[in-house]
Amino acid sequence: MTAEIRLAFARPAGAIPHPSRFTHTDEDGDRLLISTALLTDGTPGLYFRTDPNGSGLPLTEMDALIAQLQVIAAASRDEAAAAAQS
Repeated sequence: MTAEIRLAFARPAGAIPHPSRFTHTDEDGDRLLISTALLTDGTPGLYFRTDPNGSGLPLTEMDALIAQLQVIAAASRDEAAAAAQS
């Protein structure tokens, strides 16, 4: 007799930073993470996390942040589409 056991683990949104993530550490060491998120209803989104004190980002890095947000958003849409098909 052969038995098959399948386990499925739900991953909370933002639990594993996606390779497209944006990270920044400000001058006093506070960190910022922006990554993909799959909301509970399957909607693609963005996940933001900072240290308790928040994190500052110089305006000189704003263009890079905006460009990376586009990459993260595309990755989040792809994750949502893949999750919807599984």
